[in-house]
Amino acid sequence: MLPKVDLSDIADELTRLGDEIQRAYEDSEQAVDPAPQVSLSGFAQLLDAVRAGEADSHGGSAQLLRAATGAEPDALLDHGLGLLRQLAEVARRLNQESHAQAVEVLVVPFTCWMLRRGAELQHPEEVVSALATLANSLEEPDELAELYGLMDEIADGIGADRIQGMDPTDPTDPWLILLINRGIVATRSHQPALMEAAFDAIGEQLPDHAPYFFREGMGQMETLNYPTQVRELMQRYFDKWCSGQRLH
Repeated sequence: MLPKVDLSDIADELTRLGDEIQRAYEDSEQAVDPAPQVSLSGFAQLLDAVRAGEADSHGGSAQLLRAATGAEPDALLDHGLGLLRQLAEVARRLNQESHAQAVEVLVVPFTCWMLRRGAELQHPEEVVSALATLANSLEEPDELAELYGLMDEIADGIGADRIQGMDPTDPTDPWLILLINRGIVATRSHQPALMEAAFDAIGEQLPDHAPYFFREGMGQMETLNYPTQVRELMQRYFDKWCSGQRLH
């Protein structure tokens, strides 16, 4: 199930996870630093501060956030991501892998909430990783279509400098991973309109990767029982990118 882009829901889920991580911390015989409560308290304080950033526009929200916190929305977003990362690392050191992953997933709704209030995502690595975790946990096309919407928001919120600095030869580049994963999620949503938008972006921004993506996509069409309209659309992009001189 997708997390809601809502500060109260984020806070409630973090309280639930934090209680369990704190119990594991108290029961642990190994020394783990910092204590989970450090991250939990810091994030709770941050949520209280950013709740002031409610306005009818991105610019208005950003102005309210600056007035309430004395910090730029980008910096507040980075701070929140850092606190969640710190808590997930503590959970992992306590052998609470499932709780660590659940904490990491919360970076998605928190990021989207901040983006809607004027922040720009300068360091997308962990958010892109969390989106992949969510995609792997979903099966229903409607939920995948909803996830596609969140992926779009995050793609739109990534700083232009980060996108321009993409290294298409690096398979770990977060912008490349996001575009590819968004194409996969669009396909699994069974919605041709989402597929076209995602596929066009891959062709425009990752032309060297496009033939491999659509060749792999056609292989999935043959392996899995995709609807006719999905198969036909994938075939069209396969024909465009994987025929003639493009085949290599």
